[in-house]
Amino acid sequence: MSHNKDLKRTLKNERLEYPIKMMHAYPSVNVGWGAHTMVGNDAKALGMTNALIVTTGLRGTGIVETIQGVLKSAGVNSEVFSGVTPNPKDHEVMAGAKVLASGKFNGLISLGGGSSHDACKAIKLVHSHDGQDVRTFEGAFKATKANTIPQLAINTTSGTGSEVSCFSIINHTDKKYKMALFDPNCTPSKSVNDPLIHQCMPGDLAAYTGMDALAHGVEAITSRLGVVSAYGPGLSAISLIFGNLRQSSMNRNNDKAVEAMVWAEMAAAYSFNSAGLGLIHSMAHALGGMYDAPHGLCNAIGLGPVMSFNLPACPERFKMMAQAAGIDTGGMSDMQAGHAFIDACLELKADLGITKTFSDLGLLEKDIEGLSRFSVNDICTEGNPTDTGLQDMIGIFKQCM
Repeated sequence: MSHNKDLKRTLKNERLEYPIKMMHAYPSVNVGWGAHTMVGNDAKALGMTNALIVTTGLRGTGIVETIQGVLKSAGVNSEVFSGVTPNPKDHEVMAGAKVLASGKFNGLISLGGGSSHDACKAIKLVHSHDGQDVRTFEGAFKATKANTIPQLAINTTSGTGSEVSCFSIINHTDKKYKMALFDPNCTPSKSVNDPLIHQCMPGDLAAYTGMDALAHGVEAITSRLGVVSAYGPGLSAISLIFGNLRQSSMNRNNDKAVEAMVWAEMAAAYSFNSAGLGLIHSMAHALGGMYDAPHGLCNAIGLGPVMSFNLPACPERFKMMAQAAGIDTGGMSDMQAGHAFIDACLELKADLGITKTFSDLGLLEKDIEGLSRFSVNDICTEGNPTDTGLQDMIGIFKQCM
């Protein structure tokens, strides 16, 4: 059922929205300080003896070399494919799949943040379908064959949750937008979240990725899919983010805050993995595809205007989020509590030093209508609680400029 408000409604439309909820699996995860020292055993347990590491390179951190050393000590050989860039591209996926097709690898290891994991997931799909064009997997449940190779996801950033989700987001470079690949076959076989590795993130990236996690929690809880089990992890994520993101971003030596954000990004991912997302991510996908803009920063900018647009549709859920953020909602109506939560999110964004707008990311007035069309038709828009038309989308983009 589409929720584009520009579509004509008839008496033939079903009355119930999403009467059957789909709960999607996530992988086993090792979490904790030093968890990366076990990845050799993790790889061996998945049957790997020669792994292809898919990564952006993580230049200057020493993480790739460290992981290769751990693998080697466990008897697992590895080679690196570092041809992935932020906002991974369709041709990068196909290049990685070509390397994998050499036949000498029996395992994939994604090492990095969302870009590395998303690219690796897509490479896995292409490989398991005999080199099929990655663009044919856009949308939901497009895989027709089982995975033929395991994936170990070693995560380095506290935001996307890609290491535990069944989504892969890939840039369609011809049409200049981000494709959403939504399929159980995207889910990694095993994941690792070591705060020691996350601590290598610079403060600004910690801020952007943290706001991405916040957007995940907000959109999953307010999703029109109504997956009630998403509320628990989503609210936990919001509580952890409000309690720790400022410290994690401003002092990367704050071990407690860094670890808390690892748990927050995972909880938020558990929330959206089944509940879906909304317009914040639809807009970020459009901007990332056209301008190669940082995903977390796009979400941070879009968060406030989209929440204001959606508040009247589900004020009671905004009140839940306000309480999770530590706001005293005593005596407040649901709408008042919702406004207080939006204000708190904007204050958090300001405290993190995030002042950029979509204009700063390159958005031009002439591109707004085209980006709005992409956003209205993005798969994430299906989860948005408010029916959305083209003019609504244009208005929100303009607010973000």
